[in-house]
Amino acid sequence: MKMLDRGDLFPHTWSFYSKTALRILPNYYALLVVNLLLVTTGVVNGDLSAKPLYRFATLTQNIVTPFYDFYWESWSVPIQWWFYITFPLLAYALKRFAGRYAVPAAVMLVVAASTMFRMSLLPDINDEFYYDIAVRKTLASRWDSIYVGVLAAWVCREFPVFWRRSRWWMLGLAMLLYVIVEIVDCAEYGCYSVVIMPILVPLVVGMALPVLDSWRSAKGWCGNAITAVSILSYSMFMVNLIMAEIIACQLTSFADAHGCLAYLLFWAMVLTGTVALYYAIERPAMLIRQKVMAKS
Repeated sequence: MKMLDRGDLFPHTWSFYSKTALRILPNYYALLVVNLLLVTTGVVNGDLSAKPLYRFATLTQNIVTPFYDFYWESWSVPIQWWFYITFPLLAYALKRFAGRYAVPAAVMLVVAASTMFRMSLLPDINDEFYYDIAVRKTLASRWDSIYVGVLAAWVCREFPVFWRRSRWWMLGLAMLLYVIVEIVDCAEYGCYSVVIMPILVPLVVGMALPVLDSWRSAKGWCGNAITAVSILSYSMFMVNLIMAEIIACQLTSFADAHGCLAYLLFWAMVLTGTVALYYAIERPAMLIRQKVMAKS
């Protein structure tokens, strides 16, 4: 948004893409290799023929069509990646017509496109599994979720006084909307659950952002714990499902007989895998990213 205001978007776009790639791709490709090895060796179940491997390598496995039975946890990364690739270009193109409102114009365009895509899925959604992989985990369906956050960032930047003064009543609206989302029955896969509800959850988070943005620091063990988890959260997201699959496939009898111990083992494996991934892959990439940022 700063580059868009300065009018020098293209000279810095490559630097923006480099920083984005170093933030997102190292963990993604590391876990792609891990999943491939574990499936080919039979440690976990998976079907490598369900979707060509090059689709995972190019982050195109769930653009408009769902995928399943391999590297399940990768579904959100293409949504992030293609957002970062296309948003600068879309915002720059719309600036010619919308001026300072290029960002909200981009948001409206993407929300409309995602809504129409979900409407096109209505005749085919009739069970929870297909709803999960086709509505909840495809880029075309979920792209608008990120753009709700973009709109919040734009409001924060353009209207800082409103952003600060509205934080509590916006939080109240967020809580009310959350209650509505939880109460309304989604068992029937109709217009509400397929088309409307996927955009309501990002709106809940978006309206809570002014209050969260005002919470800048926290002391003591609680604040330190939140900070530590936030630093490790991306690595933790990438490793947690594969650890659950290892237990489910290799320790089935143990998990059935000793559920609590299996749960503790799961967390021990997740924390170990998270720390290993962070220090072996993510942190070195972030150090390189800092050098790129210093040059840009």
